[in-house]
Amino acid sequence: MSDTKPNILVLMTDQQRPDSLGAYGCSVAKTPNIDALARDGAVFDNCYVQNPLCCPSRYSFLTGRYPHCHRVRANWFAPRDGERSFGHHLGRTGYRTALIGKMHFTPWYDNFGFDGRVIAESKFAFDCPDDYQAFLARHGWSRGRLYDVHSETYINQATAVVSKLPAALHIDSFVGRSLCEYLRRTDGPFCVFASFPSPHNPYDPPKEYLDLFNGVAMPPRNMTEGEADRKPREAYNYINRRLGWPCATDQLTEEQVQTTKRHYYATCTLVDDWVGRIVDTLKQRGLYENTIIVYTSDHGDLLGDHGLVYKQCFYEQSVRVPLIVHAPARFAARRSTELVELIDLFPTFCELGGADAGVAQQGRSLVPVLDGTAPGPHRDAAFSENYFGCMIRRGDYKMVYYYGRPYGELYNLAEDPDEQNNVWDDLRDSEVARGLRDRLLAWSFDSRDTQPPPVRRDHQDPSPPLLRLVDGRTAEAARQPWELDLMKDLYGTWEFGE
Repeated sequence: MSDTKPNILVLMTDQQRPDSLGAYGCSVAKTPNIDALARDGAVFDNCYVQNPLCCPSRYSFLTGRYPHCHRVRANWFAPRDGERSFGHHLGRTGYRTALIGKMHFTPWYDNFGFDGRVIAESKFAFDCPDDYQAFLARHGWSRGRLYDVHSETYINQATAVVSKLPAALHIDSFVGRSLCEYLRRTDGPFCVFASFPSPHNPYDPPKEYLDLFNGVAMPPRNMTEGEADRKPREAYNYINRRLGWPCATDQLTEEQVQTTKRHYYATCTLVDDWVGRIVDTLKQRGLYENTIIVYTSDHGDLLGDHGLVYKQCFYEQSVRVPLIVHAPARFAARRSTELVELIDLFPTFCELGGADAGVAQQGRSLVPVLDGTAPGPHRDAAFSENYFGCMIRRGDYKMVYYYGRPYGELYNLAEDPDEQNNVWDDLRDSEVARGLRDRLLAWSFDSRDTQPPPVRRDHQDPSPPLLRLVDGRTAEAARQPWELDLMKDLYGTWEFGE
């Protein structure tokens, strides 16, 4: 491995399931650039998020800690004082750090230990005065005009619509172009976390991208008749009570699901195009060989599977995400079936960047898996949690425990990869179930927060950042680094002539 500090580039999507990529076996996906990263990189087939919801998952990824430790277990909650991101740790070893795109922080303009940000929050953050809103305004648009949320088409197609914007003004193009501009202006070593808002709903590809999937038969949904009535109702009730659709999610027709999937896959292709341009920019700057590119997502999307949409449950399509680590100059290409948690990237980045990961992080570095020196299994089990339950994946089995309930879910993924046969009752008193319960109980104790809450805000850092809002984003101390501060002047003149 080279002694030179590598650049670290994280490309995260929002709500992307692995089987939306050709690299994960999807024959209808059009993702050649992401597939190229996978071909020359390490592909992880069993990467699990620590909460299948945006904010908790992202804070876990950034802190390397479980949601019950950083305290964010649902959207729009802030982590406890004193939480630190990998950007904070790498920044102290000489890295230039930046956040670009959707972060889903509370408050939304926080820098969370990075040098600065270009902010493009969720597609339907209509009143958010972020950088993307400023960009749209300079081109005569606003978020509030993008979606007719009460229209029959929007509702009946499960938020699948054609973007009203040209591709150049789409929020994913804004994120991709912002990243390319940053890479053209920065010097290493850098750690950049760029987050695309797609393929999260509204599923809104520009027309030319949707046209790529005209007449394409999408994979059928994984659902059997009456399935919603045979399974615990927690996830089903949570999702359906939050939606204003005229029917329950298990009553969506196959035609509606097929339409939604075409839009979903089309937004994945839009992101893929930008991945190609980002790689080209790295090559043009001579940064490609020394840049570790990580491609992943914060959680998946059910897309009608099991009679459900969106996420926030522990089915594979919701809780498992793609993870590709591309660094051919450092690590040989490989495919791994090891159990991996998204929090494992925190210590991985710190090890690669020569930073102290600290005693509070709970991930396990993937470097031994990447360089082939791991003496044994990376993990014996993977865990996830939300506000109504928790999950353990161990060996061939997955167990879902609902807090305070006498029922749960248990699947043999080797025999039942579609998770249709819940064997909770059949195996309730078996050695398999006892072993899973014991391991889940041990995790709940072993992973409890080892760090006391800070006595004061500066308990762990004698010079805390002073945040102030500047043109829809924060500047630490006086202003953001020059390469970020300069970009606001480009929004009105970009011609997207890549």
